[in-house]
Amino acid sequence: MNFKSDRHQGEVAQMADENETTEADTEAKPAKGGVLPWILVTLLCGGGGVAIPFFLPTKADDPLDEIVEPTPYELPPPEETAFVPFGDAVVGNLNETALTRYLRVGVSLQVAKDKELEITKKIEEKRTLLKNWLLNQISDKSLDEIRGASGQNKLRREIRDQFNSVLFPDGYDRIYDVLFDEYAVQ
Repeated sequence: MNFKSDRHQGEVAQMADENETTEADTEAKPAKGGVLPWILVTLLCGGGGVAIPFFLPTKADDPLDEIVEPTPYELPPPEETAFVPFGDAVVGNLNETALTRYLRVGVSLQVAKDKELEITKKIEEKRTLLKNWLLNQISDKSLDEIRGASGQNKLRREIRDQFNSVLFPDGYDRIYDVLFDEYAVQ
């Protein structure tokens, strides 16, 4: 009996050793499939992202390219333009903290000759609004913002854009350029 029980205990011990090695082996082995499917998915997504632009319509296929709108600031020849004075010079205090400085600006508007009377009438009608905006615009500028040719050109563009939007709300600009008759900083 003793022989059988020793044999039985040996079999039980051997089975326990097999179970331990099986559990250790399964923990060490990676799951089936592993990294390879993830690599394939990444490659497919990247390849699809690169290929998509080739299937999108190009600019030549765009039907909206056929619509031609007039260029708003295309200047006519000099003999077809006239200059409309805005009126007296506008004086506004600059936005400076250290010293009180002001800018005195007189402007003329470059327009088409055939629209000169129409634009002069519109300016007279809205002179108060335009002058008020110009004073506020000047008062919002610092000395550094109006200094030099770049500062003057920026202010000219701002005046042109605002005057066009107030005088011509239809979106077609009739004021081609704003020229300074007077530009003095003190």
